[in-house]
Amino acid sequence: MPISDQTLQFLMECHPAILVLGAALLTVASVLSGTAVLTLTGRRHKAGAIIGHVLSLTLAFLAFCVSDWALMEMLSYLRVSFSTDPRWSLFFSTLVRTLLLWGLLLLVVLTILLHQDRPAQGSPRKSKSLSPFTVFLAANLAISALEAYAYIIEPLAVETTHLTLAFDDLDAQAPPVRIVHLTDIHVERFGPRETAIIRQVNALKPDLILLTGDYLNLSYLTDPTAIAHFRELLAQLQAPHGAYAVRGSLESEPEYMARLVEGTGVRWLEQEAVTVEVRGQRVTLVGVACSHKQWRDTARLAEAMKGLPADAFTILLYHSPDLIHEVATYEVDLYLAGHTHGGQIRLPLYGAIITGSAYGQRYASGLFREGSTTMYVSRGIGLEGGAAPRVRFLSRPEVVSIDLVGK
Repeated sequence: MPISDQTLQFLMECHPAILVLGAALLTVASVLSGTAVLTLTGRRHKAGAIIGHVLSLTLAFLAFCVSDWALMEMLSYLRVSFSTDPRWSLFFSTLVRTLLLWGLLLLVVLTILLHQDRPAQGSPRKSKSLSPFTVFLAANLAISALEAYAYIIEPLAVETTHLTLAFDDLDAQAPPVRIVHLTDIHVERFGPRETAIIRQVNALKPDLILLTGDYLNLSYLTDPTAIAHFRELLAQLQAPHGAYAVRGSLESEPEYMARLVEGTGVRWLEQEAVTVEVRGQRVTLVGVACSHKQWRDTARLAEAMKGLPADAFTILLYHSPDLIHEVATYEVDLYLAGHTHGGQIRLPLYGAIITGSAYGQRYASGLFREGSTTMYVSRGIGLEGGAAPRVRFLSRPEVVSIDLVGK
């Protein structure tokens, strides 16, 4: 393992408080040693000015690091997320604030050292430039505001996406069929996000509810409370023609999936197809479990599609968008996927940072067409688990409502 990787691993395994105190002590020790040299060389007034800036900025740095810790603690009380390991979140926030501190201190030190003392002539002129403390305070307040938005506001801002899609294999004279697609729910505990899902889904009055995997958070896969709360969520979703689901990345075993949906009324599809008659339309739902092994899931797709008539209106439920080219060869009408979370964190002009897809940003989220197949990749609802930061930024959680009509 390269030295840089070893250093990163060491820092990640440290308690966040050690990193904060270490950064503060290193800052103070480095500057004090430098100011000692200035004092010995007769530039005591410059040394005093530097020490004043160092102490004020370091104290502010410590206060903002404490606020980051308080934010992480507050998330469970607000029932936004229930991370059991906030080290990544605290590591990155501490890193950003430390780099800001060191960069500003370097600028302060260089400015003081390079400033030429001049004898006073008349009344002193006041500088109109902002003080380093003001700049540091403003920058850190901006960071704190972004953190509050990404950790608290956006993860709860569940958005409903409305689409109307027309297909040749549906009867144009029949009324629309409304489906609601849910994916990547990642339940930890029942909270405001889950309440919003129930309210928004039921208000849509869907004919069918379709779920495409990752129902519990990685940190809570075997937690009895999380399982009970997920089942409670399913029990409150209403659709007259039923709810159908497939396994995602986290439902690795059929036995586990069976336990999740037992008694909920949700029909679990495992490499199989089922035809449902809705509002005079025949809708064939095809479910394929996701292993993220292309060869295996391609074979599963072939098994599920076997024997389906060419003119059947088909909706494929598969957790990831990565089978799009294989699915298109079967001329599936609609392919519903998730897994990417829309990136979960998106940057302006760049887009999703990480999608977990073999195609990178190409199918990060939204509507796509490949051959005669239409695919919608949902941003999902929940958040990554483990030590991953429980944030969403420019990638709001999403409930997808699609009205299916004939051409």
